[in-house]
Parts: sequence; C-alpha cells; structure tokens
Amino acid sequence: MTEGTKLCAQQINHGQSEIWLEADGKEITPKRKLASNEVVNALRRLCAPEAFQIFNADYHRAVGNIASLNVPNLEVIAVELKLKP
Repeated sequence: MTEGTKLCAQQINHGQSEIWLEADGKEITPKRKLASNEVVNALRRLCAPEAFQIFNADYHRAVGNIASLNVPNLEVIAVELKLKP
C-alpha cells in the first residue's frame, strides 16, 4: 500500500455502506457495497481503539458523510473487507 492511502466509508442508508480505497484524492479500488455493521465490526476488531473511535464518530455523523481511516495495518483491513486494487 502506498503512503497516503486511506479507507473511505460512506453510509448510503442506515443499513448499507460503500467502501473504497483512495490515494491522493483518487479511488484506487472500485466502490463496494456492504452492510454497515460489517464495516464497524471489522474495524473495531482490527484497529487500535483510539483510531476506531475517531473513525466511528465520523462514520456515524450523518448518512452520506464520508469517513476516512489511515492506519498502519490498512492492507490487512483491505483484505478483510475484500477491497482489491
């Protein structure tokens, strides 16, 4: 994963989200739809508690808001969420 790559997640309604990887403002993976709780559960398990809390607050701010996450184990998270460049 290149430096500056981040996971982006956007709730499209209260049960579904779109996720993708982005670098330098450009999508590097196709957007993937999945259940919002899948995103939360994977990140809760794989992120440091502080990083998860910051992401989760932004993620649940409002439907349509794009939350981003840049952590050292982003590659592991991308594999878990089946995001492929």
